[in-house]
Amino acid sequence: MSTPRISEQTLGNGLKVVAIDLPGFHSVTNFLCIRSGSRYEDQTNNGVAHFLEHMVFKGTEKFPDTLSVAQSIEGIGGHFNAWTSNDHTAYWNTVPHDEWQRGIEVPFELAFRPLMRTTDLERERGVIVEEIRRMRDEPASYVDDILGSVLFPDSSLGLSVIGTEERIKKMTLEQFQDYRAKYYHSAQSVFVVAGNLHGKDIFAEVERLTKTLQSKPVTKPSFVSSPSSKAVKLHTKKTDQTHFMLAVTDPTLGLHGPEQYVATILNAVLGQGMSSRLFLNIRERQGLAYAIRSYFSPFEDTGVIQIYGGVNTEKVSATLTALEHELSRLQNEPVGADELSKAIRMVTGSYDLTADSPSELARWYGSTRLMGLDDNLEQSKKELEAVSAEQIQELAKKVLGKERQVIAVIGPYDDDAQFRKFLNL
Repeated sequence: MSTPRISEQTLGNGLKVVAIDLPGFHSVTNFLCIRSGSRYEDQTNNGVAHFLEHMVFKGTEKFPDTLSVAQSIEGIGGHFNAWTSNDHTAYWNTVPHDEWQRGIEVPFELAFRPLMRTTDLERERGVIVEEIRRMRDEPASYVDDILGSVLFPDSSLGLSVIGTEERIKKMTLEQFQDYRAKYYHSAQSVFVVAGNLHGKDIFAEVERLTKTLQSKPVTKPSFVSSPSSKAVKLHTKKTDQTHFMLAVTDPTLGLHGPEQYVATILNAVLGQGMSSRLFLNIRERQGLAYAIRSYFSPFEDTGVIQIYGGVNTEKVSATLTALEHELSRLQNEPVGADELSKAIRMVTGSYDLTADSPSELARWYGSTRLMGLDDNLEQSKKELEAVSAEQIQELAKKVLGKERQVIAVIGPYDDDAQFRKFLNL
């Protein structure tokens, strides 16, 4: 894998800046990542970070309405967007490399110079409510929201990113202003530029655009220090399928934990892609489900291994039995050498593809630097390549047992007895 030329600086205001030079590319991706999201909320303002991300697109000091914001990037042939997650908000764009200055300017306009008008708030409130309703009508998405609330019942990590309809309808402009003042700071942010940077003084341009920004102390949310313990949460709804998420958590799986790389390969073996055990057994061999897959999501202080299934309600019992079999296999049998090698290559190969994509590089370096990691792609690949079958089996024994499993379910059930029985509750 060719190594991109990477330069990093921390400006006087605390903003971390990463410049990734990819000679020969015709584009530049700009990625501003801020410590924000539902983790930095509470019950009184849940959903404010995501709502704020929408609001800034209504106008900024330089681009005073939605059309001028859109034309600032689309008018030069670029594209842009934003998202909010549990632990960060990101504003990004990709533009032709000779428009690099505009590409750098726009994320800072959006994040740090929005107009925040009451008329925009009232109009966008209805948009967010419709987004919430759409999500609730998509069980495959909504079950993940339900999972968070039972997986992290005592932590803001368990709050919904999008918030609740009730809370969104009551949100005030003052809450947005308070939230921005508390969390939208330069030292809470990372800015990454990736693409053709030849002849471009990235650091000087970013410093010019951010010279008025100030860093302020921010109270971090409380960390999750305990692993998951078995629980079930059912949302009764008349659906054509049963949708479930089964998950486990452990602090050692976090971004700074010792087992995040082992968990990454374990997940690849278990349920990542069409060659995974869950797909081959539950879908291909038994025909029990169309959608069956696993994910690994590492956070700063903990990590989540979760399995999603969308299943004919009459086949839920058989699916859970097959799932239990695969989880037991990981605990009781070491992964074979050939299967392990293929799983590692599948993951590390995706890193090779990341190195060829300015947008993926920007996202990877933005998220890792925001969470205090200083790894590069090659270092991470070496960690993944060193994972052994013994490590996977030991981790599986530690975290995949019934005593750790949490299940969230959406389906046409009068009670959760079937799922409580599965967990021996």
